[in-house]
Amino acid sequence: MQYKKFIIQIAVVVAALILLFETVFMVKETEQVVITQFGKPVGEAKTTPGLKIKVPFIQNTNYFEKRYMEWDGDPNQVPTKDKKFIFVDTYARWQITDPLQFFIRLTDERGAQSRLADILDGETRDFIANHNIEEVVRSVNRIPTPSGSLVEEVGDTLSDIVEGRLNIQNKILKSSNEKASDLGIVILDVRLKHLNLSKKFRPRYMNA
Repeated sequence: MQYKKFIIQIAVVVAALILLFETVFMVKETEQVVITQFGKPVGEAKTTPGLKIKVPFIQNTNYFEKRYMEWDGDPNQVPTKDKKFIFVDTYARWQITDPLQFFIRLTDERGAQSRLADILDGETRDFIANHNIEEVVRSVNRIPTPSGSLVEEVGDTLSDIVEGRLNIQNKILKSSNEKASDLGIVILDVRLKHLNLSKKFRPRYMNA
């Protein structure tokens, strides 16, 4: 009899612990949480740190980063306005600012990375296609001379710039944020990380 009573007490304690673990969850400083019930979001996102409560067993927690995240694109060959083809490697930083909207529109970070690729690759291609090569590769009219740089390769053919690379990056950033305005994220900065001239359009001595 005592043994059965002990087993029942253990079972009650275990059940209580399971119920507690299913009811209470922790949100860290670097996290934000969307609660879902049967796959649909319930209530507002939890964005402040501390212990939170949900309905056990039927509600789930979806954790998202508060910190800045990186998007690193694949190098793409893009034509400039003056018909030069360059390989562009784009980099960006972004942040989830509205986790509930983020979950509804993108579901998770993998979905966000894919959508960012669509937006940033498209905007980068459009802005480069509307500028001559000197506007894309230079930020000032003074020509730098680092060995092996794209500017060095085409330096003899460059004319003075009006807008320049930094302004083009800023325009890509602004336009990309407009496209992402309903996704619950903000793109913090965009960089044209690497620029390489397509071999077909290099000066002959570069292809020797």
